[in-house]
Amino acid sequence: MRTVFAHALSLAGHPAILTPVGAALAAASGDAPPDLTRTVVLAAGGIAAAAALFSLVQVRRGKWADADASQPEERSQLNLFLFPALALASAWAFWSGQPAALSTGLAIAAALVAAAVLTSRWLKLSLHVGFAVLVASLFWPDMFLVGIGLGFSCLIAWSRLYLARHDMADILAGGLAGALGGLVLQLLLVAP
Repeated sequence: MRTVFAHALSLAGHPAILTPVGAALAAASGDAPPDLTRTVVLAAGGIAAAAALFSLVQVRRGKWADADASQPEERSQLNLFLFPALALASAWAFWSGQPAALSTGLAIAAALVAAAVLTSRWLKLSLHVGFAVLVASLFWPDMFLVGIGLGFSCLIAWSRLYLARHDMADILAGGLAGALGGLVLQLLLVAP
């Protein structure tokens, strides 16, 4: 039963699922105009769909064992696909005059993936946990919703440890990267 629960949490906490859903909920829970919520959903969902499609193509071609990209080479390929996709999406959002929250959020997501690439020699930074903590920060300053998000992040961390996808150093590094990204996001968005 625990394994089924851990798999369900890991799936629900997958960055390709959690990020667009969390961003949409955060945009809808605040005073965001409907067009911002729609743009956030389309941008985050589009990146997530592209990553999922890339993963499925790699599995179908026999290059990857599964879409989880757990093997070092698979993870490297996925991250090297995601980083430029997120960076380009951020640049597009900035130059096309989209809201600063969108371009900044996409840039920070790219930075999280870059952190995973840059630290891959020493650890397997948990992007599940990193993105979960980053998504929790989107609900600032509503501490109740931030707390729910951080609680969910802890459950995701447990699932990744239980399923032996990461060790504690990977989880802590992911959580720290997500918290740093969330802090930067909030500082940039409330700056005058």
